[in-house]
Amino acid sequence: MAITGGSAVALDLLDGSEALRLHSQFASGVNLACRDHLVYAGTEPHGAACALKVDAADVEVLRSSSSWRWDGRALVAPARRAVELAPDAVRYPVRPPAVPGLPAGDPARLARARSAVGGVSWFDSGLGLEIGLPSLRAAVAALAAGGDIGPVRAVVGLGIGLTPSGDDALVGALCVLAAAGEPWSAAGRHLEPWLGGDGRGRTTDVSASYLRLAVAGAFSTPLGRLVAALADGVPDATLIDAVRGLAAIGATSGMDAVVGAQVAWEHLVATTTRRP
Repeated sequence: MAITGGSAVALDLLDGSEALRLHSQFASGVNLACRDHLVYAGTEPHGAACALKVDAADVEVLRSSSSWRWDGRALVAPARRAVELAPDAVRYPVRPPAVPGLPAGDPARLARARSAVGGVSWFDSGLGLEIGLPSLRAAVAALAAGGDIGPVRAVVGLGIGLTPSGDDALVGALCVLAAAGEPWSAAGRHLEPWLGGDGRGRTTDVSASYLRLAVAGAFSTPLGRLVAALADGVPDATLIDAVRGLAAIGATSGMDAVVGAQVAWEHLVATTTRRP
């Protein structure tokens, strides 16, 4: 039994914290509360920004205790049951790709790729089209401007799912903005403390953790792959495969993130076109 892989963020969090607790359980894994974040440990981490890869037997072990500690080599419970870090554990990166040509790109490529995959997002629903998309566009504009986060707060918790659709879309948008080198850190500095303060209760613990990670520049492997595929010269087939990979995550979460990426890319292109 061993931890066979994990994101750089998850492994760094473990190294910086000894005390953990069992936060929530799912069919394929568990969430461990580690400082201000949740570390998902399961059989299907999907390259998440803060996750560990373990097998089904390890998941059952992790379910067996409400408290854990990290001793530098293993997750250890009070009863001394342990899940060790494998010597050859894969450590995957979570930094966004650098795609400097995005503001001069063609966002229609992503729209066509999404249409080819046929995945459904909450933003395709009646409420999503009427309320969600306009709110998301305002939030992306605020993030890109690096100032007032009022429009961003309005999107947090919007929609459906364990990670609400609005949150998933914000993560997708933040990845595109980061890949283009947009200076949204000023807005991020206000968003992160709000999520842990006045904004607590606006969304789920799981989603708040991923939003904080996104503000800090940490994103899942499938999302990073999608954004990298937006670069000029990348075949459309590669972009379609990247969209398909995201579509497989959650009921609508992956496609909600694609919508966020789409809106952010459209904003970058539109604002660059308007500049003198």
